[in-house]
Amino acid sequence: MPILGTLLSNLLVGLVNWFAQYFGRKVAFGVSTVAAMTALTAALFLLMRGIVGPLLGQLDGMSGIFMDALQMAVPPVAPACLSTYVTVWTAATAYTWQRDLIHLFAKAG
Repeated sequence: MPILGTLLSNLLVGLVNWFAQYFGRKVAFGVSTVAAMTALTAALFLLMRGIVGPLLGQLDGMSGIFMDALQMAVPPVAPACLSTYVTVWTAATAYTWQRDLIHLFAKAG
């Protein structure tokens, strides 16, 4: 974990330094923060969506009795509901982050 933290912080610092050549220091920090939060949101969304697909693929080889029992507990529309929930949650989180970042930009300028 310390290596991953060092890598991510070095990447963010490198991104800030690259933007600082073209923009002012406040704008570079703001753009780097927006890029980092956007990347984190996208990664979380892809991770959540990627978990549901392989789980559904593993259910093909199960016996009929087990699948009947599983369908009594978990409705067939559950993957679509979970997928919709993850999509709406990600959109709401992204909206909140973007709104907060706009407030930060407004205060910094």
